[in-house]
Amino acid sequence: MAKIPVSRWLLLAVLAAAVVFALVALSTAALLPSASQPVVQVAAYGLLIAVALLLFLWLLWQVAHLFLWRVGRRLAFSYFLIGFLPIPMVLLLLFLNGYLLAGYFLGHLYRDAVHEIHQELSQAATSRLAAVEQDSRDSKHIADNIALATYRGGQRVSGDKRLPPRWPTWLASPEGEETSTFFALPDGSPTLAATAGGDQLGVLAVREGDIEKVLRNRSGVWVSLLQADDPRKEDVIRVSLGVKEYTLLPLKPKRGFEGREEFFGAPPEGLPRLERPFIWWGELAGPLRDLADGSILSEYMAASLNGNLPIINQRLFSTSAEVNTSVWASLIAITGLLASIYGVAIVMAFYMIFTLSRSVNSLSRATNAVRQGEFAVRIPVRRRDQMGELQSSFNEMAANLEQSVLAIAQKEILENELKIARDLQQSLLPTDLPASEAVDFSTLFEPSAAIGGDYFDVLRLDENRIVVVIADVSGHGLSTGLRMAMLKAALVILVQEGKEPAEVFRRLSAMIRAEGEQRLFVTATLSVVDFRRGELAITNAGHPPTYLLRDGEVSEILLPGNPLGALGEDYGSRTIDLEGNDVVVWLSDGLIEATNSQGEPFGYEAVVGSLEGSAAAAAVVRDRLLDALKRHTDGQPSEDDKTLVVMRYMTPASTAATPRKE
Repeated sequence: MAKIPVSRWLLLAVLAAAVVFALVALSTAALLPSASQPVVQVAAYGLLIAVALLLFLWLLWQVAHLFLWRVGRRLAFSYFLIGFLPIPMVLLLLFLNGYLLAGYFLGHLYRDAVHEIHQELSQAATSRLAAVEQDSRDSKHIADNIALATYRGGQRVSGDKRLPPRWPTWLASPEGEETSTFFALPDGSPTLAATAGGDQLGVLAVREGDIEKVLRNRSGVWVSLLQADDPRKEDVIRVSLGVKEYTLLPLKPKRGFEGREEFFGAPPEGLPRLERPFIWWGELAGPLRDLADGSILSEYMAASLNGNLPIINQRLFSTSAEVNTSVWASLIAITGLLASIYGVAIVMAFYMIFTLSRSVNSLSRATNAVRQGEFAVRIPVRRRDQMGELQSSFNEMAANLEQSVLAIAQKEILENELKIARDLQQSLLPTDLPASEAVDFSTLFEPSAAIGGDYFDVLRLDENRIVVVIADVSGHGLSTGLRMAMLKAALVILVQEGKEPAEVFRRLSAMIRAEGEQRLFVTATLSVVDFRRGELAITNAGHPPTYLLRDGEVSEILLPGNPLGALGEDYGSRTIDLEGNDVVVWLSDGLIEATNSQGEPFGYEAVVGSLEGSAAAAAVVRDRLLDALKRHTDGQPSEDDKTLVVMRYMTPASTAATPRKE
């Protein structure tokens, strides 16, 4: 069973605490003052809603994670987002762009119709003004749906009595100014007007009749004029783009647009779907002014425009069959090409999803097999792409892993054997060091490898004498350790036979030379300590000096001699009288040659300097030397074995020393 992360447990605990807190707040809200109850209830319900929302999002994430865990599903979902979803989004974008362009086109048709009517009014006013200036009663034919009035000195002298009695100075606009402003007749109906001349002699022309119907017939678009306070504007949608505002009607206006279906020619059973009003747009004109005095009756006039696809097709596209055929043929060809490309993309996508999913599943099964210990599993490689290369790499990895596991198993066997050898070497070292009122020992044995080449021992000759041996076999590893064990066995036998130290070294040297397989050298120091006499007899075979610490000062006992296994048999020897509290130190060259990060060895002088001082116990002297060595090496790994034997001689003993375990 999979373990649930601590963070998830913490989140669930917080959500549970929030739910409990909200429920407690709701249950105890009645006990609070009436003014605080709504606040507490709203906060509690809000907390419950937030917890529910978080749980819903968490469950949604878990479901999505489980669904998309498989690579095949993830690829399919990615293709849906990248390869399929953009197509309807692009179609929707094209539809919106087409709708906006069609709306702009309807507005263009409406503005052209307004401009055309205004041009007719200007021409009618100009023609009447010319006739008045020539004192002619007849002018060119003027349409019956245009009302005219002539003004002299700012007063109306002839024409339609519905028009203002005084010259409308507010109506005369400079050339280039907006001419789409609507004016209200005395009955309140909107219309368009134009002037010619000035207040001394001028003509006013006004369009009569239903201006909406005129604009519809001229533009071919259903036009409904709405004032700012028009009740039909409740169903109108206003869209602001920058500084310009557009008016849109809903898809099905509820009232105020009677006659629209008849305008599009709907039979009793209704229009076909493609001929129904499809485009809804709006245009804003200037304020609605009173024609009599120029006062503003409405802040603006909104023109609601409706059109259908046949209107756009008739007005926008070419009437040439050849041109239409060429355009549509090109469009169909490009559409077919894109559809073919998309079909190929679909086939490739499904092929990739299927093949990649199968390859990933085979990799997943093989990985699970390897995880369970079946290192011989292999994947059949049939692909010649990156996935095939990945499968080949997995097979190579599995083969290497199988070999590595075998190597690790062999290494474990070898390590176990080395551990046995290391334990055997440790067992060769003395564990019962002599200790009495006359002597105190402290030692160190630290091999640089699993099996070291150093050796020390403390052997008892009789009740009053012991032998201290320290040796260093050249080399490291198992073979060196075996030779050290052989050396110990021979040395113990020779010492127990009572041989003199020089004779012991000669026989050991002869034994080492007799092996003959490779040149092997052993440095050693054999010291005989006589408790009763207080004497120390040292015999040295090429080993580093022995140190004597007396009254805080250190003496270096350097005895030149040939190493064991060499051709010569000249060994240095010396006898020293021991005094109370004398400390004798034997060590291997691993301590002297230990280097720091700069490669500088510890050295003989440093050994002498670190040994100087009080000698309260053998362990104190040993620790003082080791602390100085640790400061010098500063954690650098050792390249040679370290062996140290420290003996503190206190007073001559009249009784035999008794053994004591450390």
